[in-house]
Amino acid sequence: MGAEACLGYLETAMKVGVLRCRAVEGVLRELMTFAPAYNLIRLAMLGSARRQGVEGQRISLVDAMRWLVSPSEGEGREDLVVNPSRPGRREPPVKKRRPRRFPFLTKPRGELRKELSEEGFAD
Repeated sequence: MGAEACLGYLETAMKVGVLRCRAVEGVLRELMTFAPAYNLIRLAMLGSARRQGVEGQRISLVDAMRWLVSPSEGEGREDLVVNPSRPGRREPPVKKRRPRRFPFLTKPRGELRKELSEEGFAD
């Protein structure tokens, strides 16, 4: 599996698409908190794939996440969902996030309220 697909899983399933930190150190620290969780999920997927005799990338990442968070009584990794094999399937790269209607908050709210009241906008 390619690095792009793994990053795609991080962005969608683990909701790492938008990082909160701005500083490089903060972004690295944030990514390093997701790395052990992602590796644990991949280990669960690999174990299930070996038991079922399929490739590791065919095991559902979301199903493995759910199993790790709350395994049902008597449910093993061999019961994880196997995704169908779809060779040659490619999805066009498109932006899914919609542009926001309002600008970002870049000043304290008090300052913005003051500016709005000076411009004639009432609360």
